[in-house]
Amino acid sequence: MKESEESLTVIVFRGARANPWRLKIRKAFVKHGLIWGVALLLIQGGIVTHYVYQWSQLSELEEIKKELNSSRAQTGTFSTEVDGMKKRMLALESLNRKLQTMFGLESDDIQGLPSGISGQGGEEIPYEVLTENVIEARDGSTQKTGMDRSASLGFESTNQKIKEIKAGLDWLGEQSKFESKILEELSAVAEKKAVQWASTPSIWPVNGSITSRFGPRVSPFTGKKALHAGLDIGARKGTEIRSPGSGKVVVAAYDGRMGKFIRIDHGYEIETTYGHLSKILVKYGDRVHRGDLIGLVGSTGKFSTGPHLHYQVAVNDKVVDPIHYILD
Repeated sequence: MKESEESLTVIVFRGARANPWRLKIRKAFVKHGLIWGVALLLIQGGIVTHYVYQWSQLSELEEIKKELNSSRAQTGTFSTEVDGMKKRMLALESLNRKLQTMFGLESDDIQGLPSGISGQGGEEIPYEVLTENVIEARDGSTQKTGMDRSASLGFESTNQKIKEIKAGLDWLGEQSKFESKILEELSAVAEKKAVQWASTPSIWPVNGSITSRFGPRVSPFTGKKALHAGLDIGARKGTEIRSPGSGKVVVAAYDGRMGKFIRIDHGYEIETTYGHLSKILVKYGDRVHRGDLIGLVGSTGKFSTGPHLHYQVAVNDKVVDPIHYILD
């Protein structure tokens, strides 16, 4: 084979007068050089493509981490609010139990949680410690990259938090229904009790001092032992007498022994009587409320030795000591 066919000549002109350079390059060398050049270009292109892909993945992962951190913060805030609501619900539950006891209602079989809701408890491990332990365990058992492992743990912890929040909301929903029923019952009982409390005698009917208590005594009229059926309260003639509770006037009349007297039916089998008045300021059928003016102190009737109020309380038609119905 001729040498010209095996090589290429490259002529470099250095100027008009200088002799040109002649370089002979074997064709095989040129061929191998082109092959290596193309290979290097392909390798370099692959490296650049991989770098661009990794950069886009890194950017996407950073966006995911930002969203994850934002979700964590929102989830943490929401979880704190749910915990606060649960504490307030438990406080409401405790108050309901106390009110049930005050109103004399039977205690519920369920003390704390409505039926169908399981209890919660056990020792808690701080979230930060738990995350570190999980990372250490996974470092030895997985081939994931650090960023992938962090993202995975972040999503798992967020999902766990979401599950806890959902369980808390379910508990609050059931508990609120349960406590609402109790509140409705308590409201009805409280309304009934309020009427009863308003009707029950509870204040002094007149300002004065006790001159004769309820119970056995020697009668100032006969000199013999007898039962004094009421409470005598000494006061100046004309002193105002006020109703100790709400009720209806069932008697406003004159009696030979009691003089001018009033009887009030307070309901709930309770009646009060006011004797020896100088003046009656109500009439039969009137509705009165606690504190209303009903008459004036006097000394009418033959069983009176001076100005005072004979105050009498009967429960189920049986006289009782009025002092038990004076709370102020």
